Amino acid sequence: MKLNSKFKKYALLLLQLALPLPLLAAEGTTVYGVLDIGVVGGFGSHIAANSANPDIRHNWGNGNGTELRQNYTSRLGFTNTEDLAGGNSVEVRLEGTLDKNHAYHFDRHAYIAFNGSFGSVRAGRTRDIINGAASRVDPFSNDGLVQDKILLAQQAGVGLFRISNAITWVTPTANGFTGTLQYGFNDTPTGNNAIKLLLTYDNGPFGMHAGLDRPSRSAGSDGTFKLGPKAHNLVLGSLYDFGSFKLAGVLLHATRDMNADGVTATLPKQDGNRLGWIMSLRVPTSQGEVKMVLVKSDMVFNKFGVQQPIREIGFGYEHNLSKQTFLYVQLGTERHSNGGHWHSGMLTRF
Repeated sequence: MKLNSKFKKYALLLLQLALPLPLLAAEGTTVYGVLDIGVVGGFGSHIAANSANPDIRHNWGNGNGTELRQNYTSRLGFTNTEDLAGGNSVEVRLEGTLDKNHAYHFDRHAYIAFNGSFGSVRAGRTRDIINGAASRVDPFSNDGLVQDKILLAQQAGVGLFRISNAITWVTPTANGFTGTLQYGFNDTPTGNNAIKLLLTYDNGPFGMHAGLDRPSRSAGSDGTFKLGPKAHNLVLGSLYDFGSFKLAGVLLHATRDMNADGVTATLPKQDGNRLGWIMSLRVPTSQGEVKMVLVKSDMVFNKFGVQQPIREIGFGYEHNLSKQTFLYVQLGTERHSNGGHWHSGMLTRF
């Protein structure tokens, strides 16, 4: 019997929703999630999403229009931890994006972790640790409209948001220091594996982090690459809570190794300062928090390998309705594209 596409779509969705049922039946399972819904739009100049070189600085894909949408922050997850005695445990985590443009699947986290005195060793799909360090500087509680996280993900290949087929080791915290090592296996014969190191230090209101990233690369259909084998990235950040306001910043140094053999000749060679930075300011209020971020980098490339330098300023405000729910408004403008974007909505955790 031949199934029509609509039936197969619903059958696949039901199967994906049924996958967590054995986990839900297990004792000690926690179900959690985030729902982030709002109105988004753009203004000024805009490079269309379907153009030859779509502009990552306008990631909503609707140009200067307005749209009610569910943000990619929205997610549903399941965790279960089994005590193995002796201070050891096994943790299982499944988490997926909830968005109208996606069928529900575990695209965010799907890993097994062994936890003990050695720290935590995770195997499977999990957050890229270098991209994840953006949360130490990013002033926005949700994924946000302003492109500081997008910048970090595109900074010469820094971060893939999440990495499949990865082994991640998080060390125990000692005197404020925590180390993380991540190795991402590339499943193509022409690519290389990703290696990422991150060291964080936190002591009261002060924090620092340093990271090294060698991104994974894979050849395209024509056998060429978008970056060379020596491509790597350095991240150095700091933060301080002064009480009446919070400051954070990070320096990003990118090397794409564009002159290496095998890099596609159709891409322009990287040009400009290899050092980029992000600065953020957060000012608590009686009911929420005012936010500002500045972003500067020449080493930003879209998924097609086209260089798109960024000079962006963003503002935002979050108004707390409860410990789990807040209203927000965000505004970002970018000098090179002469355009901007805004976002307003509500986020709730459950």
